[in-house]
Amino acid sequence: MATKDPDRITDLARYRRNRERARKAAAQPTRRPAPSPAGRQPFLGSRPRAGVILVVVILVLAALWVLPGLF
Repeated sequence: MATKDPDRITDLARYRRNRERARKAAAQPTRRPAPSPAGRQPFLGSRPRAGVILVVVILVLAALWVLPGLF
């Protein structure tokens, strides 16, 4: 009676394909993502309108600080 071992390959063509895949996988160097340079990140992040939002917040804070002194 044959054993039901999933790792056992009885088909010679499938055995050769698996062996070639294993050989190619072992021969390929493992790829690591390129390190991102720390100094190249945008100051305000990745949002394209972050500068506009920052300017609006600064203007509102300046108005809240200056306007009460005028009256």
